[in-house]
Amino acid sequence: MKKINLYIAGIAALMLGTGCSHEMLLDTEGEGKLVLHTTVSTDMQVVSRAVEQDLQDNCMIWISNAKGLVRRYDKFADMPQTIDLASGHYVAEAWTGDSVPASWTARWFKGMTEFDITKGQTTQATLQCKIANVAASVKYTEGLEAALHDFSMSIGHAGDTLLYVGREERMGYFMMPSFDKNLTFTLTGKQVNESDFTYTGTIENAKPGTHYIINVKYTQETNEVGGGIFSIEIDEEKIDLPQEVELIAAPKFTGYGFDVNLPVTGEANNIGERVIYVSSATEITVLHLKSDLFFEWVPALSSDDLEWFGMNEQGKAALTEAGINIAKQKIDNEEQTLIKIGFSADLLNGLEDGKYSIDFKATDKDNKVSSLTMNIIVSNAYVIPTPVEEKDASYFSVTLHGTMQREGLTNVGFNYRKATNSRADDEWTFVEGHFTDNQHFEATINDLTPGTTYEYTTVCDGYIYNEILSIKTRPTTQLPNSGFEDWFYYNNKIWVPGTGYPDTFWDSGNHGGATVSKNFTTRNDNYKHSGNYSACLKSEKVVIQFAAGNIFAGKYLATDGTNGVLGWGRPFTETPKSVNIWVKYVPVNVTDGGSYIKKGDLDQGIIYMALVDDTKQSYNGEQWPCVIKTKAADRNLFDKDGDNVIAYGEHVFTSATDGDDLILINIPLEYYKEGVYPSNIIFVASASRYGDYFQGGSGSTMYIDDIELIYE
Repeated sequence: MKKINLYIAGIAALMLGTGCSHEMLLDTEGEGKLVLHTTVSTDMQVVSRAVEQDLQDNCMIWISNAKGLVRRYDKFADMPQTIDLASGHYVAEAWTGDSVPASWTARWFKGMTEFDITKGQTTQATLQCKIANVAASVKYTEGLEAALHDFSMSIGHAGDTLLYVGREERMGYFMMPSFDKNLTFTLTGKQVNESDFTYTGTIENAKPGTHYIINVKYTQETNEVGGGIFSIEIDEEKIDLPQEVELIAAPKFTGYGFDVNLPVTGEANNIGERVIYVSSATEITVLHLKSDLFFEWVPALSSDDLEWFGMNEQGKAALTEAGINIAKQKIDNEEQTLIKIGFSADLLNGLEDGKYSIDFKATDKDNKVSSLTMNIIVSNAYVIPTPVEEKDASYFSVTLHGTMQREGLTNVGFNYRKATNSRADDEWTFVEGHFTDNQHFEATINDLTPGTTYEYTTVCDGYIYNEILSIKTRPTTQLPNSGFEDWFYYNNKIWVPGTGYPDTFWDSGNHGGATVSKNFTTRNDNYKHSGNYSACLKSEKVVIQFAAGNIFAGKYLATDGTNGVLGWGRPFTETPKSVNIWVKYVPVNVTDGGSYIKKGDLDQGIIYMALVDDTKQSYNGEQWPCVIKTKAADRNLFDKDGDNVIAYGEHVFTSATDGDDLILINIPLEYYKEGVYPSNIIFVASASRYGDYFQGGSGSTMYIDDIELIYE
């Protein structure tokens, strides 16, 4: 297997006190140091780059001593690259991955190590995270189909189960709940005489880090009676995941005595020196600096985009002479890098009133890149507003930031208003600022209108900043044709919701029924919530094939024999909390049963929605968030637990809805990744939940209308 070393280490425990010299940066008198190396043992055959990145981003590390927790880093990026600790004995623990009851892909890793810190010394500790799941897979003997067909194996515990359909070979992962330590498996299928076959067994006290292989064997008897014998044997082995996934933090920028994420502000001739440190657990190979100021400060330069490692000695000397001091600091671990970038007080104090910026970009030997823009505002203003970033604005609120430049000011805060072309100058609303330190303040404004531009500025008693800034709240975007009022008759035989290709947002499986002149999804004017129409989804068996009435956000791409190929997903970048849908569901008993739902049982319907990232799948040159293939030999279906899923929610209908009218249902979205905006939305409704497997009831019908995304 390919090997990647995992390493968590660094140099970012920078002293932020302004009363000591920069040379004291790494001095920790009275303490010792910890450099923590961490590995996560995983299997590169089943772990994608996305999963590796997720393991890195969400690695949580706690350090404790006899008195309790002394350091807590909820994310890998939060952990400094060296950690200062008092002398004593410690325990380091780490967790990463997804701790879910049962999953094909999500796994949970954890580790623990003990170490001692000695005054004045640096301790190297290694913390290996090993898999904490119980794993299970199924193997079937050859020739089993002669005695059993439509078979499946469910494996799980009281928390959740996985269904291994047919000869499913994937390994499933289980986190055992405290109230159930046993793993239960059930084999079901149809015997030759079409009678039901069921066998249930238990793996008692299933152990973490262990893989259980359930071997299903069938032996054909050769005596006069005939028949055969089923047997189930369980093999047990430790999960062997020798691969070490590397968790290396990208280079990190830190301001000495100031927050590099906030603007540097001050009056002319009173900015003072600024020093930025860039640190990395590995060697930094490229350091870019870019600013229009460079031509003013160093006229001899041929470019305003500097790469420090590639500069000759004359160029570096010219920077130093101008007051830009860049030096690589010596540290004990040669793999680590610490670079000091200083701008002298004389240099910055010479700036006139105005706004300036300096861009930094550092690249390490593994091509991990970090960037920073240091904004400088020179002004004699009493209070200065900070431009609001996208992350500070939501749908109904925005957080404003400002800087106070003089002491003793009162009623410091913000004036804000809706942006408009005509207004009186005094149409402002004041909100008081909350100080986050002795200089910076902020205020959150609620009850704003989504998708609206607001103007704001900073104020205090006797003073209003002379520049107006603006920010736009995020729009509460709704899905096109969400009331299913628009329909067109494609090729004079296929009903499609929308006004025509390529602009339609929705599609259905009607294209597959076109060869026999059937439309499973149509407009309906009998059952509706508002407007003229709803969408009517009706499952039917056509000739020899069962087809579920369905509708989805995407496009029907092709018909492969009697099977459909669908492109699921449409561009979408917002983060609703739930979705409201008006629905009427009328199920019938299952006419075409199988391993998912039995013939004669009441059919089930489903509506689900997912927000996904920009990962794409290809089909005939087209790119889609998910390409659905229902052909058994080439089946590819949507995985709600996939790495690309940001949020998901579903509603399963196990019975008919109440009354004769459509009823309102709400589907909450569970966000797997917080603070991440999606690129696409997947929305699917089906009158037969297991239509992808051609199982359901011919005649089950679902009416849907007025889909509304709910935002908070």
